[in-house]
Amino acid sequence: MTEAYLDEVDLVVDLNSEDEPGLPWSFVDEARDPSFMVEGAWLIVGEGAARAVAQVVEVDGDVVRARPLPGLVERHRHLRHKGTA
Repeated sequence: MTEAYLDEVDLVVDLNSEDEPGLPWSFVDEARDPSFMVEGAWLIVGEGAARAVAQVVEVDGDVVRARPLPGLVERHRHLRHKGTA
């Protein structure tokens, strides 16, 4: 696996910051592809060395709220590339 592959995230999110509902959030323009920012979408989120699989809970204007999920990031990537996630 290349270093560039490991650095890819769908949405830059500081996983330690939470808004009032207790969810990490970011801005739509921080997404690799803003068209992925729809409620229910599964994403790889993070910043720096931190990564998580997350599901978009809400898109409110320019703000995206996502719920990090337990599990392996690599498993999610594999399934998404096969078109099953």
